[in-house]
Amino acid sequence: MPKLTKNIVIGIVVAVILIFGGILIYALLQKGKIPQVEVPLPTPTPQTIEGILEPGTIGEIGKTPEGSPAIELPPVIFNTTGIITEVKKDRLMVQGDGLNFTDGISRELTLIFTDSTITFEPGQKVRYQGLDGLKHFKKGEKISISSPENIRGKTQFIVDYINKF
Repeated sequence: MPKLTKNIVIGIVVAVILIFGGILIYALLQKGKIPQVEVPLPTPTPQTIEGILEPGTIGEIGKTPEGSPAIELPPVIFNTTGIITEVKKDRLMVQGDGLNFTDGISRELTLIFTDSTITFEPGQKVRYQGLDGLKHFKKGEKISISSPENIRGKTQFIVDYINKF
């Protein structure tokens, strides 16, 4: 067989093997025989101690509308409560009760989950770690929130514990 014909035959055989291999891999992925690789969501980088304890500025006295009642708050707040408005891939959107704001106004809070976030069912007998806890929330549920950072005056923060009521 001439050399050019031999190279064409080898090229065709390789192309056919690649096509059938691709079809086989696609079929196995569809049937779940080969696990699909999940790209983990980036875990927020921890802040310095000073940054963690620094309060936010939202709802502070002097920034409230005239006539709003002001609440005397401690300089550091780590807990609040709220009602879930939306469950996302790596966070919860919650209508907060306003207790972490000097003006006491309820605001939408963004609760960022990390690998160390713990979610407790009522009574704390069942717990879930990390993003797995997000699968067990529903819109409208009331929750208690605990953060490793100072949440006073903040609408977005990392959570370490969430208790369902």
